Amino acid sequence: MRIAHEPVVTDRTATQRLFGLGAPTRDVDDRGEPLNRMSMDIGALASNTARTPYGGVLAVLLDDLLGFTVWDRRGARDGLVTAELSVDVLTPRRWQGPTLRAESRLLALTADGGTSTARVHDSAGTLIATGTLWGNFVDLPAPAAAGSALPDFPEPGAAPLDWIGGRIEDGPGTRVVVPANPLVANKLGFMHGGVQACAVDLAARAALSRGGADMDTASARINYFRPVPLDRDTTFTADVVRAGRSVAVARVAGTSGGQVCVEATVTGRRRPS
Repeated sequence: MRIAHEPVVTDRTATQRLFGLGAPTRDVDDRGEPLNRMSMDIGALASNTARTPYGGVLAVLLDDLLGFTVWDRRGARDGLVTAELSVDVLTPRRWQGPTLRAESRLLALTADGGTSTARVHDSAGTLIATGTLWGNFVDLPAPAAAGSALPDFPEPGAAPLDWIGGRIEDGPGTRVVVPANPLVANKLGFMHGGVQACAVDLAARAALSRGGADMDTASARINYFRPVPLDRDTTFTADVVRAGRSVAVARVAGTSGGQVCVEATVTGRRRPS
């Protein structure tokens, strides 16, 4: 018999509210093994997923839940920073709303950090994506209080680029630029790792599309090297490594203030005819 536990009491960030994330819960499965759960409200966008790929926003749900699963075992440490997030998108389109539900489990734990894995299903029970995160425990000062009012949230069901407040620029490499935006902050006051992954996905798909490859994202592996401040533009530049008829690969670098903050590899799969 499954025993459900009360939701964990957390202060929801603007990003969690922006993406319709529910509070994480502690739970156990039918075998008594611990797990964590989190939901994402997709009621306003589910019908759009037939024509618009929303795979990048899955990273926000996965980064939040997977990070919590490791963070919750941190002991006396202050917090957790993501070192690597991997996302495999198994069903890129035609999600059934109104909710995505994710379950995560701890895979490994050390004194320095841990690794967790998760599966995401839609309301019809279809497996949408899986994810894995490994992160490091850190000791950090308390984040500074927010200094300005939040901008308005985008309309429900907005396209992913509008959701994160970004824009696409062409140049020597396709770029997604995310301006300073307090709506995409994590609890430490930096850009949410899942939002960075979403921008990575958008840049990669734009680069592949510009090269004539009609692809949906199959997987993304993102490595985080330094926190991304929210007081300036952050640019995610994608270059196509190779594009075949059924599979393509792009590399994406995210830079802020002249420093590389994130590097990623995104694999695309040909859209079914």
